[in-house]
Amino acid sequence: MNELTTLHEAITATIKLAMPVLETVEAYVPANQSTTLPALLHAITGLKPGIDPGDGRSCIAATFEARILVDSNLPQASLQAVTLATQLAVLLRKQFWGLDFVEETQQVQALPVLAVPASPVAVEWRVQWEQVLRLGIVQWPWPDEPGPLAFAFSPDTGLGNEGSYQSPEDLA
Repeated sequence: MNELTTLHEAITATIKLAMPVLETVEAYVPANQSTTLPALLHAITGLKPGIDPGDGRSCIAATFEARILVDSNLPQASLQAVTLATQLAVLLRKQFWGLDFVEETQQVQALPVLAVPASPVAVEWRVQWEQVLRLGIVQWPWPDEPGPLAFAFSPDTGLGNEGSYQSPEDLA
């Protein structure tokens, strides 16, 4: 299983647990597929390079989007949709999904989606957020050297100056 599959499964499980009123919580559902409402459908909608962590992994800033759909025939459907969007926004605060390769959520925003008159099936809100993903395997191309880390300053370095070296703790 790759990191993106693991991430989407963690997002789905976390939202299902935190928001049990949702009948459907799924990733990458086709727009034409019928879904039991209320529903939350999530996906990655954008990728851009992140800051290289310098450890061999790729760093990607991912934009996520969750579509919250509520049956428009229900009384207070608009209020239920905005309530669910707000609950998700609160859940997203400092969210890591329990994964060590994901940084906390950033730039959370929620907006209503204007209904299309020809298809008034659901009231919809969209919640967007960004998260940095560190993908791949940590790589350290240098051999692990035995012994402690020590510092010395020129010209008191090298053979014959071993007594001039200091540990990082001594420099504090």
